[in-house]
Amino acid sequence: MTGIVIDRALRAQCQTFLQGHGAVTPRIWMERMLAMPEMDLPGDEYGAGPTVTALQDQVAGLLGKPAALFFHKAVVGQQAVLFAHRERTGRRLVAVHPQSHIAIDETDAVERLSDIRLARIGPDDAPFTLADLQGIHEPLAAVVVELPLRNAGFRATSWTELVAISQWCRDQGIAFHLDGARLWETQPWYGRTLAEIAALADSVYVSLYKGLGAPGGAIIAGPADLLAMATPWRSRMGGNLYSAFPYILGGLDGLRRFLPRMADYHAHAMALAAALDERDAPRAADRVMCNSFRLVWPVDASALADILAMTARTDRFWAFGRVVPLPVRDYCYTEMVVGEAAMLHAPSALADRFATWLAAARAVSAKAG
Repeated sequence: MTGIVIDRALRAQCQTFLQGHGAVTPRIWMERMLAMPEMDLPGDEYGAGPTVTALQDQVAGLLGKPAALFFHKAVVGQQAVLFAHRERTGRRLVAVHPQSHIAIDETDAVERLSDIRLARIGPDDAPFTLADLQGIHEPLAAVVVELPLRNAGFRATSWTELVAISQWCRDQGIAFHLDGARLWETQPWYGRTLAEIAALADSVYVSLYKGLGAPGGAIIAGPADLLAMATPWRSRMGGNLYSAFPYILGGLDGLRRFLPRMADYHAHAMALAAALDERDAPRAADRVMCNSFRLVWPVDASALADILAMTARTDRFWAFGRVVPLPVRDYCYTEMVVGEAAMLHAPSALADRFATWLAAARAVSAKAG
């Protein structure tokens, strides 16, 4: 995602934060960890220990999978599981969306580090469909669906389509992997349990640091034999850390602290989108399918960035770190991520604030023009 980055030095000066769970300092993380009952358990060492086992078991249970494996970073975890699917099937081609994490955010890692090739299918602004998959005429090792597609505006595959893709993969003997970077956050929109969603896939990745607020980390869940094949790749790619206790404890804390609140975050995001529709304000680009959505502003990107920077300087209010121009002239977008920080603001109050910023940005743009 390209765009105008707001001066990050301003963030350190702000007292109020809009996105996610707000500004979390190392002190706050450590204070949370010190209060945890697991703090006095033996530490983890090279991916083993009681806290690692507890985290992996909890995630496996939530997703209804036989086993789960910790990775310090999803780039490593998703490559490892794709390498395992490649080995199992003897095939090289993996279907992904052209705007997915694997295709966009990992700098071609899986193709450069292995003989796997990516088939990028579907439109840039919507999830691919079963019909798109059926247009591939070469044997596939795996199909990857990202829930939701962040780079396409946090859009998720419909349940009907997800079920159809899952069944087609099974009928064809193709591995089905869910890139669930925001699976926790999308689950309320589906209205099904995490285990029901994960049951459609052979393997699932979930993040520990996005909605769960840990300092980092990822989990891959699936059959034990598949994860056994992925485990050596964790070491081969430098991912078997001597100790990862901040990630492990942060993940356990997030499962208790933030996971039960995901439906509240989604409801708040929908309420904010509805409030914006009643004002001369930016709009949600699409139906709100998780706690996050793309906020489209009918104004020049540089003008909006100026207003956001001024707000950070004068009001000590940090809202969005980046403004991205859209192909349509005088339109841009920011990303709205609802967590504990936004829950402190009523949707109507936030909508009023955004409307004020839009008016100010239009004035700046008119003056510049």
